[in-house]
Amino acid sequence: MKRDIRLLNFNLIKLDQENVRFGGDIAKNQREAIELMLADPEDAKKILKLAEHIAIYGLDPTELQLVTPDDEGNYIVLEGNRRLTALKLLQHPDLCTQEKYYKDFLTAHTEILGNFPNEIECSVVASREDGDVWIELKHTGQNGGAGRVPWDSDIRDERRSRQTGIESVGRQIREVVKNNPQIFNEIVIGDIYQIPVTTLSRLFSSKRAQDAFAVYIKDRQIKFKYELVISAPSIEFAIRMFRHEGYNVNDVRSDEDRNRFLSHIPKELSPDYLYRKSTESSIDPDDYANSNGSHKNKTPEEEDRPNSEKHGADNNKEGDRKPGGENGIKTKAKGSSKSRKFLIPWSLNISNSRINEIYRELRFKLEVERVPNATAITFRVFLELSCDDYRRRVAHDNNGVCRHDNNKPLTEDDKLSIKIASIAKHLDSAGLITKQESKAISRRAAGTQTVGSVDHLNQFVHSTASSPLPSELKDISEEYLPMLKAIWP
Repeated sequence: MKRDIRLLNFNLIKLDQENVRFGGDIAKNQREAIELMLADPEDAKKILKLAEHIAIYGLDPTELQLVTPDDEGNYIVLEGNRRLTALKLLQHPDLCTQEKYYKDFLTAHTEILGNFPNEIECSVVASREDGDVWIELKHTGQNGGAGRVPWDSDIRDERRSRQTGIESVGRQIREVVKNNPQIFNEIVIGDIYQIPVTTLSRLFSSKRAQDAFAVYIKDRQIKFKYELVISAPSIEFAIRMFRHEGYNVNDVRSDEDRNRFLSHIPKELSPDYLYRKSTESSIDPDDYANSNGSHKNKTPEEEDRPNSEKHGADNNKEGDRKPGGENGIKTKAKGSSKSRKFLIPWSLNISNSRINEIYRELRFKLEVERVPNATAITFRVFLELSCDDYRRRVAHDNNGVCRHDNNKPLTEDDKLSIKIASIAKHLDSAGLITKQESKAISRRAAGTQTVGSVDHLNQFVHSTASSPLPSELKDISEEYLPMLKAIWP
């Protein structure tokens, strides 16, 4: 199917006075069309940036303006009005209606003077209707692949790497993990490739994170302050948080975000802590110095250099060294209930739509550290609604739920502590949880001064003095997990 591509006189190409960007407005003439294109200061700023880019590099060779002829021998731009506006202002800066940008357009006009195009290649369609299908395809997303498919962060990062010849910090961290399977297990290696490389770069490029992981950047290359095996546990923990605890790029955008994210990494996994422990271990100091390049007989210059540079070794390659090897480091990153972002990270199969909405808020929206009060109250509601739904579901069976204390049928009006203990006993008798789990849940719910008891949860709703601690809430949810998994299998 042949396209109709023509070289058109620039002065015959007109802005679309019915442009959808104008909302319900229709421009009376070309000057008013430009005014409407610049009406929003942010839009005006973007058109200026486009004009400056055109002044330096010319028109985008990968994209032609789409035009249709009018009754006066001109051509109306159906697609490419921003580009045409930028060109009009490069040609005549005095058309700029945003005074603050006039001088910038004038400067760009001066730069392009003598090289301004008299003619422009355009793709011509017979009518506005003929162009609609292509305009909609361009501006309504991927359309299953028929539309434009944007590059994801990894592809953009790869492009920049090829252009500059320097890999990003995030890509370097990936390579470190992949190239050291004797330190990082297969799960960790697989997990890090599921984290957007730009997210890794955002984290590891920050000074706060570099201090936390004992890394630094030299000549645009990531280096390690100590042996890689010492930094590995904290790096593994961060990878786990991204992949399994609900964290993403929004949790490492600002310095405050990164500080909160890094605070979840246990102190016993800190490289500085592990390095101190390794030097305080039972290993003979002389042997440790010979095998690891410790502080024995160092010159003052050697004392000032990071450990990785002192030995002249490639600290991204550890050979056959493994945690627990000759340097005595045995610590590995393990999951921690205290580090997760959301209260309920577990998959539950909830059939009731309202309860499922509450569950999804607890799992994907309410961040425990940020909104502990809302999380605590919502969890208490989730517990009771789950118990009530289970009681109703099994009420039709011959084996309905009875109260654990008097064997009478459990009702919706009973206290939540009674409901939890009775349902835990019912689940135990049905073989859905263990007797030990049933007893633990019942004791937890019935306690009067116990963290996680119903009385404790009620205080978050009714008391003006009690505030929930995020770490306690995470422990509490784990206590009730066996019952919730049994209720919602």
